[in-house]
Amino acid sequence: MKRIALFSVLAVSLLYGGEKPYELGVTFGATSIKNEPSVKMRNGTFGLNLQLNDYVIKPRFDFEYVDIASSESEVPTSLLKASANGVYEFNEGNTVNPYILGGLGYESVTNSRYGFESHPFVQGGGGVGIGITQNIRAKAELKALQILGGTKENNEFVASVGVAMPFGGKSQPKVKASVLDSDRDGVIDRLDKCPNTPRGERVGADGCPVQATPAPIVESAAPVSFSETECPIKTDLPDADRDGVEDSVDQCPATPCDFSVDSKGCPVKAILRIHFATNSARITDYSMKKVRKFAKFLVSHKGSLVHITGHTDSRAPEDYNMVLSKKRAESVKKALINLGVSANRLSTEGRGETDPIASNATKQGMALNRRIEVTLTYPHAVEGGR
Repeated sequence: MKRIALFSVLAVSLLYGGEKPYELGVTFGATSIKNEPSVKMRNGTFGLNLQLNDYVIKPRFDFEYVDIASSESEVPTSLLKASANGVYEFNEGNTVNPYILGGLGYESVTNSRYGFESHPFVQGGGGVGIGITQNIRAKAELKALQILGGTKENNEFVASVGVAMPFGGKSQPKVKASVLDSDRDGVIDRLDKCPNTPRGERVGADGCPVQATPAPIVESAAPVSFSETECPIKTDLPDADRDGVEDSVDQCPATPCDFSVDSKGCPVKAILRIHFATNSARITDYSMKKVRKFAKFLVSHKGSLVHITGHTDSRAPEDYNMVLSKKRAESVKKALINLGVSANRLSTEGRGETDPIASNATKQGMALNRRIEVTLTYPHAVEGGR
């Protein structure tokens, strides 16, 4: 038994090759059989598992051997279990990531006439993975197993620890022709009415360049007319645009009086940055808190224009990533609209994998690159001080 376990660990360690779509794990632990009058974790357990990483709910296939303690039966007895499970990781890409799992399996028993039977089962549980190095994760896990249809057994509890290491070729999700974006402007080909737009140029929903309308030029920073309700006096010092900042230090002298400004008299700006799970444009509950706070800021601070840019890591083909990044930007735009922000203030852009802020060679770096960046801009001037 010890030789088999040692050989398995060494074999798995040789398969590692960087960020991979599969993960092979080796576990050791103890099992409590409900046949006993109380929970006694005294039956040794050894297991192997194979996990597929390119999914939000990750499929995992477990194979386990349980050596039943001698007092449980008159002759040596063992359990062989195989199961298919789904695993959800809460902090994917981080050093510490807790997870939950659930699945179905079958348990085969030797010498079943001595108090054990072969039956299917359901199981559920959870654990935590800890990154030891870039190549290896340690895991601790607790599972509860319920026998289906048994008369001599009820359930089992399994506690285990182990290591997991990824292997396999680089994942390459297939890209359908219907989602290709040949000119990489964030609009897929079948919707793109301007298929040869120069890279980096801002485009509309039809893929054609957006013609920016120049802001009107105001010769004087002084407002044309003010009422006390529209633009109340905020300081006794000279303040032509009535933003509350003295003219001598005001670096944005034509700011509309209802804008919130900083100490230099310029409109307040804000930045929103959130991250996404692999191959997903869904805003997580954690990130949604930031989106709500940002929407509240936008509703309170009028006049700003909001540009939303989506980004991805580099694991999928470039065309696929460009479309996915656009979807991430659109999901944030939709959320802001639902929270009361005018759609006329919002624009979106997908940049795919072209602007990484961290290395794509590690899980941590890729998690940082799967992001949204939102920035505010303001018109140069507005007629009438409004």
